[in-house]
Amino acid sequence: MPARDRRSPTSNLPKSLSALPPEKAAEFLLGRLSTDTQSGVLLLSNVPCVIVRPEAITSIQKQLEETIGGSAKGILYLAGERSARDGMSPFASQIPSGPPLSLANARRIMDSAALLGWGRVDIATFDPAHGRLVLTVKNSPLARAYGTSKKPVCHFLSGWIGGLGRFLLDREVLCEETACAAHGHDRCEFEIRAMTPPRLG
Repeated sequence: MPARDRRSPTSNLPKSLSALPPEKAAEFLLGRLSTDTQSGVLLLSNVPCVIVRPEAITSIQKQLEETIGGSAKGILYLAGERSARDGMSPFASQIPSGPPLSLANARRIMDSAALLGWGRVDIATFDPAHGRLVLTVKNSPLARAYGTSKKPVCHFLSGWIGGLGRFLLDREVLCEETACAAHGHDRCEFEIRAMTPPRLG
């Protein structure tokens, strides 16, 4: 792997990625990328990654929908949930993401998702006492790439957000996309409800 540019920022993850202007965000991201065309490996903060257009993901989704019908939603949801469980962000070593997840760290994870092109994720409702959480996503890459649909289409994101909600509420949860940009809304909305009572102690 090529040596990292010593002029690139190497400090820890900023407290608020969303406060970085676009040029500083690009500089931050570039300083953490390492690539080698001989090995074909791209690293982001030492985590192997690939750069994939959203259309590649929605092509897989549409093929699943044609092949297995409604079960595709569950498969993509579980894949997103597993992705959250296996590491909320390539910057996970700098963001403690295990349960219980603090609200501040959840916001840092959402900021890192925005930095990587997954849309602007925000918390609309946070009611841990009643096991309820509502998140919104502006500019979901999946909704944008999927095109017009009569139903919500961000199943992978729904699972990932469900995984985030599970860590945040420290309970088993179910996430449902209740509004989707592919269905004509200005943003996607995800409602998370706890399936188990709060942990004691």
